[in-house]
Amino acid sequence: MRNIYIVLCGLVLLSVFSPVFAAVNTAKIDVVRNKETLAEADTAVIEEFLSDAFAEFVAKTDFSDIATLRATIVSKSTSTIESGQIQYGPRFIATAQKEISSTFQKINALGEGYHKTILTTNLLILVNDLANIEIAKAALDYLQNPNIIVRYWAVNSLSNDNIIKQLNYDSEENRQLAVEITKQLLALAQTEQSSDILIFLAKFASGVKQPAANDILTAIAQKRIDLYMGWKANDELIEESILQAFADRAKTDSDSARLMAKNFAILYSLVIQKYVVGEQSLSETSRTNLVSVITQSEKLLPSFIPDWQDALKRSLEKGGGGATLLATHDSLLGTSSVPGKLPTALGFDYGKNPDGTVKTAPPTLPKPAVEKPPVEKQPTAKPSTEKPSTAKPQTEKPQAENKTPKTPKTP
Repeated sequence: MRNIYIVLCGLVLLSVFSPVFAAVNTAKIDVVRNKETLAEADTAVIEEFLSDAFAEFVAKTDFSDIATLRATIVSKSTSTIESGQIQYGPRFIATAQKEISSTFQKINALGEGYHKTILTTNLLILVNDLANIEIAKAALDYLQNPNIIVRYWAVNSLSNDNIIKQLNYDSEENRQLAVEITKQLLALAQTEQSSDILIFLAKFASGVKQPAANDILTAIAQKRIDLYMGWKANDELIEESILQAFADRAKTDSDSARLMAKNFAILYSLVIQKYVVGEQSLSETSRTNLVSVITQSEKLLPSFIPDWQDALKRSLEKGGGGATLLATHDSLLGTSSVPGKLPTALGFDYGKNPDGTVKTAPPTLPKPAVEKPPVEKQPTAKPSTEKPSTAKPQTEKPQAENKTPKTPKTP
């Protein structure tokens, strides 16, 4: 998550701090942007500007140059006069849609490599910045792209606030488009591993008026639940955005409130349990992240339980180990014998026990597996490669006794 964040910050900085100039001529388009009423000839000026701009776009090889050109296109997408925008806006967007579609085709024909990637990424960023649903449809082709940056901008361009508003407009065309986009984003939610992209998916699902959006949020909830149960959730701060999405969805779609409250309860419970169970073994960063999720997400509880007042935060501030926090958790979310305040208020349970009775407690987080130290192998003696000697052993002869000769007597 950290790596993609750094890369995306770099892309944003290029957009913000690159000077807005390009070789493409903007003099004529600026004249048209300053008109209250447009003539037919003005449409030709818009078409000429965009044709030149996108021809130059494909020819660029430097990211900052492409970002500068992209910013130029966006800056010319609206009229400087409010009354003129009524005519200028639709003409610009209609022409841009044609040029963007054609440019995607040209980029797709390129061989795989850095140039293709930066062109695709910048074109998707442009689609996101223009925030028009007809143009954004092109991003659907990139939802399963293996490049995470490409996928990021494809999802972002389909889930920003302006796109969600347009999808929720009361028209049959928008409804059908919302159904198709929701279907494809659900397929992505079931396989996507990037936390950054899951946040966009959750945001989209919390706002779009489609029943299948509930399936996106449930898929994301289950993915995160599985990671916690296996002690593999290392980016806990994502839960703030996901829990927010559950609460938002419950507000905008009252029919889904019970399901969203259940998703909220299980995931929130695992966050609290991880803090309690791993209090002595977790890193300082992980503990800090979990505290942030617990306290920030508790602010969402009044949307489910109006009289809830920061009891979990107060339990953390009291200290005394995890017992105090766990007692508040049990009061809110339930135990094996007593339903919690949240399930009671929203009328949900956690499933059935083997004997058919209702589960009144969320799943229990298992203790983290303790890695056993590797068993040190004893060295195995290698057989000698020397051939056995065939020589007969020599028998050592006993040494003769060393007797000192007697000195003859002198006559």
